[in-house]
Amino acid sequence: MPTPSFVPLVTAAIVSLGFVGSAGIVAHSIGQLRQADQTIQVTGSARKSIRADLGMWRGSISLKAATQKEANQQLQIQKATVLKFLKEEQKVPAEAISEGNLSTGTQMEVLANGQETGNIKAHIMTWSFEVRLKDVDAITRLAQSSGELIARNLAFSASPPEYLYTKLNELRIEMLAQATQDARTRAESITRSAGSKLGPVRSVRTGVFQITRPESTEVSDYGMYDTSSIEKDITAVLSLTFGVL
Repeated sequence: MPTPSFVPLVTAAIVSLGFVGSAGIVAHSIGQLRQADQTIQVTGSARKSIRADLGMWRGSISLKAATQKEANQQLQIQKATVLKFLKEEQKVPAEAISEGNLSTGTQMEVLANGQETGNIKAHIMTWSFEVRLKDVDAITRLAQSSGELIARNLAFSASPPEYLYTKLNELRIEMLAQATQDARTRAESITRSAGSKLGPVRSVRTGVFQITRPESTEVSDYGMYDTSSIEKDITAVLSLTFGVL
């Protein structure tokens, strides 16, 4: 039986061991907590080649004459010529042509010193139209043939053709799924190399879509939509944050 003086020593040792054990448990718990709070953020992307399925071409006639009546008469003649060119010569369906409203304006008389006299020098009238076709190659040919209208001395001008892809909503879902898988693959590779395991997704941040010319490296924070090319690349980017086990 231990002497009274030895009892406090034994008690102190037991208490001390208890603190050491508790400290070990606490330290172990803290280590797990910190590990559970660790995350990894990766960016995933997906790219797909697409072909435009809608073409648009816009043109207009703008002319001026001494009176509004004269300007309108000349405009109606040139408008009829353009519509005949589109429908009969280029075989564009009537339902594919959208006519814009007539717009009017005036050109004021200006003296040599730059001062306006307040008198109307000419009246300006403008008529515009738009052609939409699912046959994007036909839109290209139509735009290329527009020089014939200028050759006929018409006051004609046109914008470059535009090529759109109308099934973006369906494609977005597919692209985001591919970008998500790409992000997961990257994250698994990184965590495996570090001797850890990938945990659940903590957050997702979807980026903008970039629709560019083929093999283009152009990007924009607000997204891009190239309408100048028939063949395009669409790129989806998103950022995923995973927990690390």
